Amino acid sequence: MIYEIAISKIPLRKSFLYQYSGELESGERVLVSFNSRDCVGYVLCQSELSDNIDLREIKEIKERIDGLSFVNPRDVELIKWVARRFYSPIGQLFDMMIPAFVDDYAKTMVESTSELIPLESMSLSEFISKYGEKTLKMYLKKGYIKLRRIFAAKQPRPRVGNLYLFLNKNLEEAILTAKNPDEYDVLNYLFANEGATVNQVVESTGVTVKKIRKMMDKGLLRASDMPSIQSALIEKNRENQLIIDDNEPEKKVISGGTVEERFNLILPLIKNAIESGCSVLYLVPLSSQIPYIAGMAQKSLDVRTYVYHGNLSKSQKALVWISAYKGETGVYIGTRNTVFLPIKKLGAIVVENDEDESYYQFEEPVFDCVEVAQKRAFLYDVPLILSSASGRLDDFSDLENSCILKLQTSSRNVILVDMKKQNSFLSDQLVENMRKVLNDGKNILLLTRRKGYSPFVRCLVCGYTVLCPNCDVAMSFHKSENLYKCHQCGYVEQVSDICPKCGAHALYPKGFGTERIERLIKYNFPSARVARIDRDTTNFRELLNRLFEFQKGELDILVGTRIILHGFTYPKLGLLGFVDIDSLLFQPDYNSKIRVYQQLRQGLQMAPNALMVIQTAEPDSDLIKYLFSSEYCFYQEELERRKSGNYPPYSFLVQVVLESDNPSIGWDLISSCVDSLRDEEVLGPVEHAVFKLKGKYRFHFLIKTRELDDTLSKLDGKLNEIGWKGWRVFINPPHLW
Repeated sequence: MIYEIAISKIPLRKSFLYQYSGELESGERVLVSFNSRDCVGYVLCQSELSDNIDLREIKEIKERIDGLSFVNPRDVELIKWVARRFYSPIGQLFDMMIPAFVDDYAKTMVESTSELIPLESMSLSEFISKYGEKTLKMYLKKGYIKLRRIFAAKQPRPRVGNLYLFLNKNLEEAILTAKNPDEYDVLNYLFANEGATVNQVVESTGVTVKKIRKMMDKGLLRASDMPSIQSALIEKNRENQLIIDDNEPEKKVISGGTVEERFNLILPLIKNAIESGCSVLYLVPLSSQIPYIAGMAQKSLDVRTYVYHGNLSKSQKALVWISAYKGETGVYIGTRNTVFLPIKKLGAIVVENDEDESYYQFEEPVFDCVEVAQKRAFLYDVPLILSSASGRLDDFSDLENSCILKLQTSSRNVILVDMKKQNSFLSDQLVENMRKVLNDGKNILLLTRRKGYSPFVRCLVCGYTVLCPNCDVAMSFHKSENLYKCHQCGYVEQVSDICPKCGAHALYPKGFGTERIERLIKYNFPSARVARIDRDTTNFRELLNRLFEFQKGELDILVGTRIILHGFTYPKLGLLGFVDIDSLLFQPDYNSKIRVYQQLRQGLQMAPNALMVIQTAEPDSDLIKYLFSSEYCFYQEELERRKSGNYPPYSFLVQVVLESDNPSIGWDLISSCVDSLRDEEVLGPVEHAVFKLKGKYRFHFLIKTRELDDTLSKLDGKLNEIGWKGWRVFINPPHLW
């Protein structure tokens, strides 16, 4: 039989034909020879042999790896669709559904196939230890034995030191179950502190990790990689619940309101799925949002909550993956890769903040998680709920196929500050209102786009700007580390005040980032408790701790990049400040305007009862005007603008980027590619806005098309002719790469 096989870990956008004497399942893994080496392949489907293919040229599949498929046939169809839709390597998409780490928890068994060998089933390592490798090879060759792989045979045992512990029962019931003083100590400590990390429990009570594990096994404690979040769930309004009507579209869009209000609308739907024995997939754009969603789910549902994201250890991710594969019921909460978890009984999919650009993966394999979630919901015939402060533009352009429920978002307490009249990065109005809020005992969030002390350093004598030697971008100044850093490629160098061009001691930081804002705040408010969050200085666990401290009122002012805009709701939040909204508004990108609008709407969602201060040099902007009206008005105008310009959602936008070691060769190659697409609507080619990046010279062009498959087919033919090295393709990217 002939089979189409996708090759693992290979960035190729096509499958290959192999033959095998027996029947294979769709999605199962096989061992094949590819480019003179053994590779893992995934079975796509059985293929018919056409007249122009010589059977003698088709290689044999060497062996089945697992003996069965671990991928649902509907998920095989999903991966095929994603590969076509986003022009992504299909083998790498399969790798996301079956990550390499799961093999660490499989076991290979040796079983007898002949009455001549009365062998009991045993593990491969046990057989080799008892009989040796020579006997193994001989028995396999003669067919006396066979190898059978048992997937998820071993249970992952993550390190528990940094996990958070909570009582799994109420205190009275737990104490009746406890058997010794150590267990009493742990229970009372956790009750008093409303949860703590394993390390904190060990240090405070002297109880060993081994005893804590036993308490977990007895059901006294539950562990999570998330802290306990003080979620202020509103009372459920029976008249305002999300009901799935057979006569309405399965796609539900909830727009506006707070995250708690939207969660309460979705809660009955989640409960129905759980009660029917199904699991729910709950997607969020940033890992910083997971604790709050997980906290609400844990307090509202009598079901286990699983968390899955890139900051977990390998064993933690394996534990969740295996739970999904085994069909354990629960709410699976995670970032974009979670959409590929092999959940057995899927009952509903929820996407929180679906407009966020973090759902788009720019690394290979490229995909848009929200579109993948929509396709998966369709294939599984389950409800899809898109929940956000403002919604995607696509949601409002597809009203016939979407049921939109709009919640009111408060916009009463907003102050616009005209920065053309200010002399400081922090305006007088912002500082004055910050002082009032602190005097009232409330806390403050300040959002800025840039990390570090200043985004660039310039010579005051000759105007020279310190640039990265690998990229056409300015080096950022990080004063706390005394370093210049490139936020594109990671290059760093020691700070010097001597200009390399004119020799003057006149290099001076310009602009501001999180570090400079933090220092300015500490100067203005010396008694305030101030902290800073950005990806350069804060790892995932530190990020959670800072947000948790802020929510509990242990910090007065928190400064950060957009990662602080998602996540918790803060009951003591008195002021949310957007320090430099203009840096987002005037980016050379077709989505910049809508991106700013959505961030401001998210701010209104986070702080419905707090003051929101927006510093801008364009206080009369139409975008600001729409902030005080319905998003329908803004989206309607944006849709009209895009329709006249033939931009998404009225067409597909394909960005094609070429990275080259030699700029002249790169220009010739990309010009040749554009010449082959003369019957398409092409913008470019041009040099990329960041022409040099990580030592490579970049060119790009855009294609607007309504026939995506035909356009990609033409592009594929040309790129196969030119060669794939250095080319990147993105379909409807949220921003130009």
